[in-house]
Amino acid sequence: MTSTAARDAVPAVAGRQAFLTEWLPPAPARVLDAGCGRGRLALALARAGYAVSAVDIDPRAVAATTALGVAAIEADIADYDDRPFDAIVFSLSLHHTARLAEAVERARALLAAGGVLIVDEFAWERADRATASWFYDIGAVLAEAGLTASPEHGAAVEDPHAEWVSRHRDEHHLHAGDTMVHAIRAAFEIRELVRVPYLHRYLADEINDEISDDTATRLLTSLQQIEQLRIGRGDLTAVGLRLLAHPANREDRA
Repeated sequence: MTSTAARDAVPAVAGRQAFLTEWLPPAPARVLDAGCGRGRLALALARAGYAVSAVDIDPRAVAATTALGVAAIEADIADYDDRPFDAIVFSLSLHHTARLAEAVERARALLAAGGVLIVDEFAWERADRATASWFYDIGAVLAEAGLTASPEHGAAVEDPHAEWVSRHRDEHHLHAGDTMVHAIRAAFEIRELVRVPYLHRYLADEINDEISDDTATRLLTSLQQIEQLRIGRGDLTAVGLRLLAHPANREDRA
Protein backbone atom coordinates (compact mmCIF):
# COMPACT_ATOMS: atom_id res chain seq x y z
CA MET A 1 0.00 0.00 0.00
CA THR A 2 1.25 3.50 -0.82
CA SER A 3 1.82 5.73 2.18
CA THR A 4 0.13 9.10 2.60
CA ALA A 5 3.50 10.84 2.57
CA ALA A 6 4.45 9.20 -0.71
CA ARG A 7 1.31 10.57 -2.35
CA ASP A 8 2.73 14.09 -1.85
CA ALA A 9 4.56 13.58 -5.13
CA VAL A 10 1.44 13.39 -7.32
CA PRO A 11 0.57 16.44 -9.47
CA ALA A 12 -2.50 17.41 -7.42
CA VAL A 13 -0.35 18.09 -4.35
CA ALA A 14 2.70 19.34 -6.27
CA GLY A 15 0.60 21.93 -8.08
CA ARG A 16 -0.86 23.16 -4.81
CA GLN A 17 2.63 23.58 -3.35
CA ALA A 18 3.77 25.49 -6.42
CA PHE A 19 1.14 28.19 -6.15
CA LEU A 20 1.57 28.43 -2.37
CA THR A 21 5.29 28.97 -2.81
CA GLU A 22 4.42 31.97 -4.98
CA TRP A 23 2.07 33.54 -2.42
CA LEU A 24 3.47 32.51 0.95
CA PRO A 25 6.07 34.65 2.75
CA PRO A 26 9.54 33.05 2.80
CA ALA A 27 10.29 30.22 5.24
CA PRO A 28 10.54 29.95 8.18
CA ALA A 29 7.36 32.01 8.35
CA ARG A 30 4.74 30.89 10.82
CA VAL A 31 1.83 29.26 8.93
CA LEU A 32 -1.54 27.94 10.11
CA ASP A 33 -3.11 25.16 8.04
CA ALA A 34 -6.77 25.75 8.90
CA GLY A 35 -8.68 22.54 8.25
CA CYS A 36 -5.62 20.36 7.72
CA GLY A 37 -7.40 17.16 6.65
CA ARG A 38 -4.99 14.24 6.43
CA GLY A 39 -2.01 16.54 6.88
CA ARG A 40 -0.35 16.19 3.49
CA LEU A 41 -0.13 19.91 2.87
CA ALA A 42 1.02 20.64 6.42
CA LEU A 43 3.77 18.06 6.02
CA ALA A 44 4.89 19.52 2.70
CA LEU A 45 5.07 23.02 4.19
CA ALA A 46 7.01 21.76 7.20
CA ARG A 47 9.48 20.02 4.89
CA ALA A 48 9.87 23.33 3.02
CA GLY A 49 11.04 24.96 6.25
CA TYR A 50 7.87 26.65 7.47
CA ALA A 51 6.84 26.70 11.13
CA VAL A 52 3.50 24.95 10.64
CA SER A 53 0.58 24.58 13.00
CA ALA A 54 -2.46 22.57 11.93
CA VAL A 55 -6.05 22.70 13.11
CA ASP A 56 -9.04 20.53 12.22
CA ILE A 57 -12.41 19.89 13.79
CA ASP A 58 -12.22 16.17 12.90
CA PRO A 59 -10.26 14.07 15.45
CA ARG A 60 -9.36 11.55 12.71
CA ALA A 61 -7.75 14.32 10.66
CA VAL A 62 -5.82 15.52 13.71
CA ALA A 63 -4.60 11.96 14.39
CA ALA A 64 -3.51 11.48 10.77
CA THR A 65 -1.65 14.80 10.72
CA THR A 66 0.04 14.13 14.05
CA ALA A 67 1.12 10.70 12.78
CA LEU A 68 3.01 12.49 10.00
CA GLY A 69 4.99 14.44 12.59
CA VAL A 70 3.16 17.77 12.28
CA ALA A 71 1.69 19.43 15.37
CA ALA A 72 -2.11 19.39 15.06
CA ILE A 73 -4.92 20.49 17.37
CA GLU A 74 -8.57 19.45 17.35
CA ALA A 75 -10.50 22.71 17.26
CA ASP A 76 -13.00 24.76 15.32
CA ILE A 77 -11.06 27.53 13.58
CA ALA A 78 -13.82 29.96 14.57
CA ASP A 79 -12.80 29.47 18.23
CA TYR A 80 -9.09 28.80 17.83
CA ASP A 81 -6.58 30.99 19.64
CA ASP A 82 -2.81 31.17 19.25
CA ARG A 83 0.08 33.52 18.69
CA PRO A 84 -0.15 35.55 15.44
CA PHE A 85 0.65 33.84 12.16
CA ASP A 86 2.41 35.22 9.10
CA ALA A 87 0.03 33.29 6.86
CA ILE A 88 -3.18 31.31 7.20
CA VAL A 89 -4.12 28.75 4.57
CA PHE A 90 -7.58 27.33 3.97
CA SER A 91 -7.08 24.47 1.53
CA LEU A 92 -10.36 22.76 0.60
CA SER A 93 -11.69 23.36 4.10
CA LEU A 94 -13.57 26.66 4.04
CA HIS A 95 -16.41 25.29 1.88
CA HIS A 96 -17.70 23.06 4.70
CA THR A 97 -16.97 25.39 7.63
CA ALA A 98 -20.26 25.71 9.49
CA ARG A 99 -19.55 29.16 10.95
CA LEU A 100 -18.16 30.75 7.82
CA ALA A 101 -18.23 34.43 8.77
CA GLU A 102 -16.83 33.70 12.24
CA ALA A 103 -14.05 31.54 10.79
CA VAL A 104 -13.01 34.32 8.42
CA GLU A 105 -13.09 36.93 11.18
CA ARG A 106 -11.03 34.66 13.44
CA ALA A 107 -8.48 34.20 10.66
CA ARG A 108 -8.18 37.97 10.43
CA ALA A 109 -7.61 38.23 14.19
CA LEU A 110 -4.94 35.51 14.10
CA LEU A 111 -2.84 37.18 11.40
CA ALA A 112 0.23 39.19 12.31
CA ALA A 113 0.71 42.66 10.87
CA GLY A 114 1.40 42.23 7.17
CA GLY A 115 0.09 38.66 7.24
CA VAL A 116 -1.71 37.00 4.35
CA LEU A 117 -4.75 34.80 3.93
CA ILE A 118 -4.52 32.18 1.19
CA VAL A 119 -7.59 30.24 0.10
CA ASP A 120 -7.44 27.21 -2.20
CA GLU A 121 -11.02 26.13 -2.89
CA PHE A 122 -13.54 25.05 -5.48
CA ALA A 123 -16.66 26.85 -6.57
CA TRP A 124 -19.02 23.95 -7.16
CA GLU A 125 -21.80 26.24 -8.42
CA ARG A 126 -19.75 27.15 -11.50
CA ALA A 127 -19.92 23.63 -12.95
CA ASP A 128 -22.20 23.52 -15.98
CA ARG A 129 -23.70 20.41 -17.56
CA ALA A 130 -20.60 19.64 -19.66
CA THR A 131 -18.26 20.02 -16.69
CA ALA A 132 -20.33 17.79 -14.41
CA SER A 133 -20.66 15.21 -17.20
CA TRP A 134 -16.88 15.10 -17.68
CA PHE A 135 -16.34 14.56 -13.97
CA TYR A 136 -18.82 11.71 -13.60
CA ASP A 137 -17.94 10.04 -16.90
CA ILE A 138 -14.22 9.99 -16.09
CA GLY A 139 -15.02 8.76 -12.58
CA ALA A 140 -17.11 5.90 -13.95
CA VAL A 141 -14.27 4.83 -16.26
CA LEU A 142 -11.73 4.93 -13.41
CA ALA A 143 -14.05 2.84 -11.23
CA GLU A 144 -14.63 0.29 -13.99
CA ALA A 145 -10.86 -0.02 -14.45
CA GLY A 146 -10.43 -0.67 -10.72
CA LEU A 147 -8.48 2.54 -10.17
CA THR A 148 -10.88 4.00 -7.63
CA ALA A 149 -12.99 2.51 -4.90
CA SER A 150 -15.13 5.59 -4.44
CA PRO A 151 -18.83 4.89 -3.85
CA GLU A 152 -19.53 8.10 -5.79
CA HIS A 153 -18.57 6.35 -9.03
CA GLY A 154 -19.02 2.99 -10.63
CA ALA A 155 -21.87 3.53 -13.07
CA ALA A 156 -22.89 6.15 -15.60
CA VAL A 157 -24.93 8.99 -14.13
CA GLU A 158 -28.11 9.77 -16.05
CA ASP A 159 -28.21 13.49 -15.18
CA PRO A 160 -24.70 14.54 -14.12
CA HIS A 161 -25.51 18.19 -13.45
CA ALA A 162 -28.49 17.36 -11.23
CA GLU A 163 -26.35 14.81 -9.38
CA TRP A 164 -23.55 17.37 -8.94
CA VAL A 165 -25.88 20.00 -7.49
CA SER A 166 -27.63 17.47 -5.26
CA ARG A 167 -24.31 16.16 -3.95
CA HIS A 168 -22.72 19.51 -3.12
CA ARG A 169 -25.66 21.75 -2.26
CA ASP A 170 -28.27 19.40 -0.83
CA GLU A 171 -26.32 16.43 0.57
CA HIS A 172 -23.10 18.01 1.83
CA HIS A 173 -24.38 21.61 2.21
CA LEU A 174 -21.15 23.10 0.88
CA HIS A 175 -20.71 26.84 0.62
CA ALA A 176 -20.68 28.13 -2.94
CA GLY A 177 -17.55 29.89 -4.16
CA ASP A 178 -19.35 33.24 -4.36
CA THR A 179 -20.51 32.82 -0.75
CA MET A 180 -16.94 32.27 0.44
CA VAL A 181 -15.63 35.22 -1.55
CA HIS A 182 -18.35 37.47 -0.11
CA ALA A 183 -17.48 36.42 3.46
CA ILE A 184 -13.78 37.05 2.86
CA ARG A 185 -14.43 40.49 1.33
CA ALA A 186 -16.21 41.50 4.54
CA ALA A 187 -12.94 41.26 6.50
CA PHE A 188 -10.14 41.29 3.90
CA GLU A 189 -8.89 43.08 0.83
CA ILE A 190 -8.61 40.48 -1.92
CA ARG A 191 -5.43 41.09 -3.90
CA GLU A 192 -5.65 38.16 -6.32
CA LEU A 193 -8.47 35.84 -7.36
CA VAL A 194 -7.94 33.21 -10.04
CA ARG A 195 -10.03 30.40 -11.50
CA VAL A 196 -8.11 27.16 -12.05
CA PRO A 197 -8.70 23.49 -13.03
CA TYR A 198 -9.88 21.42 -10.10
CA LEU A 199 -11.65 18.23 -11.20
CA HIS A 200 -8.41 16.24 -11.59
CA ARG A 201 -7.69 16.95 -7.92
CA TYR A 202 -11.18 15.84 -6.96
CA LEU A 203 -10.63 12.56 -8.77
CA ALA A 204 -7.14 12.22 -7.24
CA ASP A 205 -8.58 11.78 -3.76
CA GLU A 206 -10.53 8.75 -5.00
CA ILE A 207 -7.56 6.82 -6.42
CA ASN A 208 -6.94 3.49 -4.70
CA ASP A 209 -4.01 3.51 -2.29
CA GLU A 210 -2.93 0.17 -3.82
CA ILE A 211 -2.13 1.89 -7.13
CA SER A 212 1.60 2.52 -7.52
CA ASP A 213 2.96 6.06 -7.24
CA ASP A 214 4.14 5.91 -10.86
CA THR A 215 0.72 4.89 -12.15
CA ALA A 216 -1.05 7.50 -10.02
CA THR A 217 1.32 10.23 -11.18
CA ARG A 218 0.90 9.37 -14.87
CA LEU A 219 -2.86 9.09 -14.54
CA LEU A 220 -3.26 12.39 -12.73
CA THR A 221 -0.88 14.19 -15.06
CA SER A 222 -3.00 13.05 -17.98
CA LEU A 223 -6.24 14.11 -16.30
CA GLN A 224 -4.77 17.50 -15.44
CA GLN A 225 -3.57 18.09 -19.00
CA ILE A 226 -6.90 17.07 -20.51
CA GLU A 227 -8.89 19.24 -18.11
CA GLN A 228 -6.62 22.23 -18.78
CA LEU A 229 -6.96 21.73 -22.53
CA ARG A 230 -10.76 21.49 -22.40
CA ILE A 231 -10.98 24.61 -20.21
CA GLY A 232 -8.71 26.47 -22.61
CA ARG A 233 -10.99 25.56 -25.52
CA GLY A 234 -14.10 26.58 -23.61
CA ASP A 235 -15.50 23.04 -23.34
CA LEU A 236 -15.26 22.89 -19.54
CA THR A 237 -15.55 25.46 -16.77
CA ALA A 238 -12.72 26.01 -14.28
CA VAL A 239 -14.27 25.37 -10.88
CA GLY A 240 -11.07 25.80 -8.86
CA LEU A 241 -10.81 29.03 -6.88
CA ARG A 242 -7.66 30.54 -5.41
CA LEU A 243 -7.32 33.88 -3.70
CA LEU A 244 -4.80 35.94 -1.80
CA ALA A 245 -6.01 38.53 0.71
CA HIS A 246 -4.76 40.95 3.35
CA PRO A 247 -6.75 42.12 6.38
CA ALA A 248 -8.92 45.11 5.53
CA ASN A 249 -8.26 48.40 7.22
CA ARG A 250 -11.34 48.91 9.40
CA GLU A 251 -10.85 52.71 9.48
CA ASP A 252 -10.85 52.87 5.68
CA ARG A 253 -14.17 51.00 5.62
CA ALA A 254 -15.82 53.16 8.26
